[in-house]
Amino acid sequence: MKSQKGIALITILVMVALATIIAATIAKRQQSTFESTAYLMRQNQALYYAKSAEAFFAELLVQDSDSSASVDYLQETWAQPMPAFPVEDGFVSGTLKDESGKFNLNTLLKSDGAENPETKKFFEKLLVRVGLPAELSQAVIDWQDPDDLTVGAMGAESNYYQGLPRPYLAANTQFHQIEELKQVRGFEGAKFDLIAPYISALPEISTKINVNTAEPLLLASLDEKIDVNTVTSAIQAKQNKLEHFSNVNELMVIPPFDSVNPEAKALAPQVFDVKSNYFKAQIEVLFSNRKRQFTSYMMRKDKHVFVYARNLAPF
Repeated sequence: MKSQKGIALITILVMVALATIIAATIAKRQQSTFESTAYLMRQNQALYYAKSAEAFFAELLVQDSDSSASVDYLQETWAQPMPAFPVEDGFVSGTLKDESGKFNLNTLLKSDGAENPETKKFFEKLLVRVGLPAELSQAVIDWQDPDDLTVGAMGAESNYYQGLPRPYLAANTQFHQIEELKQVRGFEGAKFDLIAPYISALPEISTKINVNTAEPLLLASLDEKIDVNTVTSAIQAKQNKLEHFSNVNELMVIPPFDSVNPEAKALAPQVFDVKSNYFKAQIEVLFSNRKRQFTSYMMRKDKHVFVYARNLAPF
């Protein structure tokens, strides 16, 4: 009888222990599920706040097209940072940056897949200006063009990339984001960082660089004899007076652009403009003591604004 009672007691203790373990496991899983659900809800809420900021920036761009349709410059309302706007349990802030003030990699080819000689010439000047070989333009063109024939000694098609330790194929299509350039021959590692601030990857192949929002180095790339510091001083002086260029000719008549060679003067209207249609909204949401960042790429056309790409990675 004592032996049977001992076995029964042990059985009960084992069952109680198992029940406790099962209950603890269920509670832990419920807590994990609750935390996961709460995280997803916060993410969704933050995304809604970011989209609200998108709508705010889109409205600014529409209003700008109504009031100043022929020119865009940094003294306009759209170019000013969005002040931190309070929302439930947090804040939303952001800035709108002009992507048209950069060199669009997709302008190197025409609609028929042929090289664009004007944009290629300017891109090669930009490459030299940042410290890279001008011939790397060949590899960038080969990355985009539809054929498998290299355009020069520095060109690279799929047969080159397949010979690398980690092989891959050439895209043979236009760039969708500038980070793709890291895969192109000659732009590995820090070489990409040299040119990244001055390039964009816009879906339109006929864009031009807005001289009112471009970096001085980009403008100075028009002619290798132009001093970047002189350009910086000239642009800063104009901005301090709250002035802007109404057309490209106004840029070309001020020092140091008034002394560029005839080839550069002829190239300027082919690559420069004073109008912008592509913008990047960098939005930051502080929600529930957690910071989230969103990037929205916006296109303005016919007084309408469209978001054509989003990136949820921190900028």
